[in-house]
Amino acid sequence: MKKIGICVIVNESWLGGINYFLSLLLALDQHPSQEHEYYVLTNRSDLFSHGYKSHIKIIQCEHLTDNSERIRKLRRHFQTNITLAYYSRRYQLDLITYAIPGKRLLPPTLYWMPDFQHCCLPHLFSEAELNSRNQAISMAAERSGHLLLSSAAAERDFRQFYPQYSSVQTHVLCFVPYIREQDINYHQKLLVQSQTEEDFFYLPNQFWAHKNHAVVLDALAMLPAEIKVVCTGNLSDYRNKAYIGHLLHRIKTLGLEKRFIVLGQVERSKMMSLMFQALAIINPSLFEGWSTTVEEAKYTGKKIILSDLPVHREQSPADAIYFGTQDPAALATAMLQVWQHKGSERQLAVSRFTQAKISLAQNRALFADKYQTIVSAMLEKV
Repeated sequence: MKKIGICVIVNESWLGGINYFLSLLLALDQHPSQEHEYYVLTNRSDLFSHGYKSHIKIIQCEHLTDNSERIRKLRRHFQTNITLAYYSRRYQLDLITYAIPGKRLLPPTLYWMPDFQHCCLPHLFSEAELNSRNQAISMAAERSGHLLLSSAAAERDFRQFYPQYSSVQTHVLCFVPYIREQDINYHQKLLVQSQTEEDFFYLPNQFWAHKNHAVVLDALAMLPAEIKVVCTGNLSDYRNKAYIGHLLHRIKTLGLEKRFIVLGQVERSKMMSLMFQALAIINPSLFEGWSTTVEEAKYTGKKIILSDLPVHREQSPADAIYFGTQDPAALATAMLQVWQHKGSERQLAVSRFTQAKISLAQNRALFADKYQTIVSAMLEKV
């Protein structure tokens, strides 16, 4: 039995990241490998269930985020994440995933790069962030020779922007969303009930500059007054502190305070409830690696209106409508089309959801199998 480390350093501003690992663990719990046991090394074990089967162990790692001067010196000296090396030796791990490879003291390590937004939209990043991302990719390429990616679009970006690493073996692992059985059952009840609440479009993205909320505001201003958009997500963009202020000012200037409803960050149960109740989901993002919003929306059976990105096309939700990222008129047309056919759209959601339930189970099994296949392939080369 090989011991596989899954490194999860939690940044609570990145909710999609937390849900990613919850989904991975759910998939591995439901579809175990006879050859692997998993050690989840995390600074926030409280966010993860301890009711997994015995092949999944959640380890609270108090020192994982230690950034003291002593630890920084040791990292520089050994050119390795010394605290991760400590835990890998303590638990005798054969392989670590989701971490930057070290030059020494660590077992073979697979780094995950969700997207290459910093290459396509560099103006949204500081010089330090650009250097940090590029350095991580360099260390993964030169020390491991392997790189984990979330989409074929990200793989193409890697080949385009880093031709010097043509020998690196890339592994594309498309994830499924973290949707629990109780969420599915709740949605099933909603679908059989009559629609009594007010219809609305739902935009569940974080309030970060690249999420492109402005195009939705401009589209909404072109539409009848009864059409509303409800938004949730973290209101703080660490890269652009002024973003939310500018957005709120624009909402007021356009007179959309009662039609573009900003709820901020909400509990996941509330987020899923809004997604289930919405007439349609909108993702206007300028860039995605493999959109959690799209994946979650796919399995609710709802109509999805998407910015026309290669990765959104790759995710291929049923009956999706695409619009240009800078084309509010096209978005307004799409929203009006859905609004004018609300009755038939609600009926279509039922049939999409029936198929989505089947697809979710199948794709979750594929998610686990692909991860296990990647891990096995790396172990064979050790």
